Amino acid sequence: MDTLNSPGPQLTSPDWQVLWQDDFDGPEGTPLDHDRWKVITGKPWASGIESYADDTDHLSLDGEGHLRMTVTHSEQDGYVSSWIETAREDFVPSPGGALKIESVVKTAPGLGLDCAMFAWANRMRHLGETEPLQGWYLSGELDIFEVINTAPADVYGVVHSPECHQLKSLGMGTATTTPDGRPLSEDFHTYSVVWTRDPDSITWYLDGREYLRLTPADTTPKGWLFNQEVFVGLLVVVGSPGGPIMPGDPDPAAFPTTMLVDRVTVAELAPPA
Repeated sequence: MDTLNSPGPQLTSPDWQVLWQDDFDGPEGTPLDHDRWKVITGKPWASGIESYADDTDHLSLDGEGHLRMTVTHSEQDGYVSSWIETAREDFVPSPGGALKIESVVKTAPGLGLDCAMFAWANRMRHLGETEPLQGWYLSGELDIFEVINTAPADVYGVVHSPECHQLKSLGMGTATTTPDGRPLSEDFHTYSVVWTRDPDSITWYLDGREYLRLTPADTTPKGWLFNQEVFVGLLVVVGSPGGPIMPGDPDPAAFPTTMLVDRVTVAELAPPA
């Protein structure tokens, strides 16, 4: 597992071509674009103590180029959050090429929260009779970022598969910290992953600074599930025990709290000619 700032895939190469992007422009209060995004509601598998809603109290544009993903609390409804996924589910690097998944986000403050961006293989949307946990074992999970507010200046880059046992959640990865130690929720930050095939690797960046690279040699070839078409999601989990560290107990008085998303981009780098 390479956690050094060694030269990796070219994050800022002019050859990247945007495949998909949302920059959330629109008037204040505009709902999320449901042609581009799926919204998860209710209490799905992998949730914490929260449920999820599709309404403008929890998902809306702020009129300044951001998506508001708001978590609320009430005695009647408990904790209610937001979970969105790209409608497209066919993102994968070409053999010999690379895929960049990137977001610019100001995470939500508050104990008990796990702000995350992930990619799942599209089999998770087509499980049929397969139980979700078993589907997840076959899908793998690529976490572009996880910010857990018991360590508010740290961001985790993680992959999950049945062969990864470094973290208790069947995961492998590490964290990096903001250079000045300030919480990530105080400002917007750029979270990036570059995923290559042939040779296979995944490299994580915070604000353009590489902090982790994994290959099949780290997960074992059997554990490297990252050659499948994926969709990308963002969510705010409350009180989840499934992250790399425990999130702490939420304080109802600290809600509502909001994660702001400035941009989500998926770009590709073609194989060399």
